[in-house]
Amino acid sequence: MIEGSRVIHEARYPHPPERVWRALTDRAELAAWLMPNDFSLREGARFRLDARPAHTEPFECEVLEIEPLRRLRARWMVAGQSTTVTFELHADGAETVLRVVHDGLPPDEQPELDGGWGTKFATDLKLVLDGARDPADATSSAEGLVSHPAMSSQHEE
Repeated sequence: MIEGSRVIHEARYPHPPERVWRALTDRAELAAWLMPNDFSLREGARFRLDARPAHTEPFECEVLEIEPLRRLRARWMVAGQSTTVTFELHADGAETVLRVVHDGLPPDEQPELDGGWGTKFATDLKLVLDGARDPADATSSAEGLVSHPAMSSQHEE
């Protein structure tokens, strides 16, 4: 959903927060559901997310805040503009509610990223969490980005 300059999505997964957190913070797991990356779980760490060919260059990012198993906040440069992506996890019994807020998006980028987050949460992340898409299939490129064959084929479409 688009709300002002923010895109917000929320989903419930039948997995504990530890499992969902790993999908958000492990390079191979991120590559299997989000996009090729060189993510590092350390405040201040700079990393790239490769959204090519939809975007001409990888997103340049930086980890801003880490609250293990609860919150992960990062800065993403989108279309030359600084944006903030915040993931929040909440345990609900044996399940986890995951919410993403992507704030500060340029208006022309909002519809694409709204649709993208919707697909990522409803399909790609679910496949990884449910074990239907194996992060072990991820490989490293010469650029140092970890990528997954399932996501690489989506980028070529």
